[in-house]
Amino acid sequence: MAAPPEMRYPGRAIDDRRRGVLLDSGRALMLLGALVLITCRRLLAGCDNAEHVLAGFALWLLGVGLATLSLVAGHFPRLAAAAAPLATALRG
Repeated sequence: MAAPPEMRYPGRAIDDRRRGVLLDSGRALMLLGALVLITCRRLLAGCDNAEHVLAGFALWLLGVGLATLSLVAGHFPRLAAAAAPLATALRG
């Protein structure tokens, strides 16, 4: 849901599609990271494989970063413009 025009920052408009891509990619990566961590914990009975834990945590952190960037994309349009193709590449 887009904000009304009077709430937007003048001169810092960001494409809603780009914001949506960042948010959706952030959610997907957070979910994937959480699934890696849960699978490692539950199915493998507390696996001792540190690579799985590190990979899951890194995916989750990347997702948090993209989701947070989608919230402040209007303040940092160049960063959002650079992150949107990255998020699209990670999804596809």
